Amino acid sequence: MRLAPAQRVPQILDAALQEFPRRGFTAARMDDIAQRCGLSKGGLYAHFDSKDAIFKALLDRSLNRTDWAQMPQLAAGADTRAVAEWTVDRLHAALLAPEVITLVRLLIPERERVPLRVDEWKKLTQQHTQQVMAVIHHNLEASGRKDTVLARHPWLVLSPIVHVLLWHTVFGEGAEPDPHYRQAHIDMLCELLA
Repeated sequence: MRLAPAQRVPQILDAALQEFPRRGFTAARMDDIAQRCGLSKGGLYAHFDSKDAIFKALLDRSLNRTDWAQMPQLAAGADTRAVAEWTVDRLHAALLAPEVITLVRLLIPERERVPLRVDEWKKLTQQHTQQVMAVIHHNLEASGRKDTVLARHPWLVLSPIVHVLLWHTVFGEGAEPDPHYRQAHIDMLCELLA
């Protein structure tokens, strides 16, 4: 059955997300990905010309799921807890999704063999980090909170979630560094936003 690209591409990416960790990026074959999603090799190549293109699409999909445009604004009267909770919710959705954890687990052992994929991941995460930091910085500046530690170092917003991401990557999902890490992250942001 012929599916539209909007339906077929997610199937291909889901198949690749199973094949890449199973075999490793280098050893995974386009044939295996095609078979897993019920396509011929030619059908797969109609959508992606290489494993690299599939991997890049996986990175894009995993890092572009979160919309940062609707952040509550301190200048418009939002309280710091609403901003902190909104931010932590978005960071968790973006960086602790099973797909992201799988990709990080895949990149670590493959980093020497696929340095271009690691560079793509780094560029994409830097772009998203800068986007998050710009939104936080703009929110602080608009509310007159220009000279806070968070305004000077907005990367602090991401540090707790990166810690948890690494924890999940190494020890598995469900293993938490602290059962209250999410609430502690919110509380920390409330103090830094104040």
